[in-house]
Amino acid sequence: MIVEAKAKALPMGFLDPEVLSLSTMSSDKSYVVDYLTKALKHFEKKNCIIFSHNTNGHRMLVVVVPRWGKVLYFDSIRSQLREHTLLIEVINESYLAYCRYKGLAEKVLVHATKFPCHQQPTGNTSGFYTASHMMEALQILHVEDPHDFEVSTSRIADDVLSGIREKIASFLMHQVIDSKGEFHCPTPGINMLGHSQ
Repeated sequence: MIVEAKAKALPMGFLDPEVLSLSTMSSDKSYVVDYLTKALKHFEKKNCIIFSHNTNGHRMLVVVVPRWGKVLYFDSIRSQLREHTLLIEVINESYLAYCRYKGLAEKVLVHATKFPCHQQPTGNTSGFYTASHMMEALQILHVEDPHDFEVSTSRIADDVLSGIREKIASFLMHQVIDSKGEFHCPTPGINMLGHSQ
């Protein structure tokens, strides 16, 4: 998605999900605050900044929308209690540091930790749901009023999940794995379909 966003010059920034994972924040909070503060400065002309957040085995999408003064948490299992205190502290500290740097009025962002979004069945598909939520977050670029932004709250259809898997496999084969290497597969989607029958 980052490659597509750059190619289309979309006004959104992407952050490293490992730096913004719960384990990294727990072990070195000040490093993560500095990282996010630098990112806010770097992406100040972008409409939003997104990242995948790992909460110890469950991935969710976090979207920081400074022009709305909001942070949206796309959690595909909202019914489970999650502790977001550390992430909220990191985002707020970074945003306040950014406001001081820019000479803006210091204010805290509103955190929508239960933002309505697709809900997954029990299992380990949170990464695929996060990828789908990233695609839906693109709508933010075309919405001025935060009250007008909505995404579906249903379960994602199996064919859509298969499409996401194929897109990820294609990215790995074309952008990560050496095309002359032993593990390169030029048509990963077709091969995946052939093995599943």
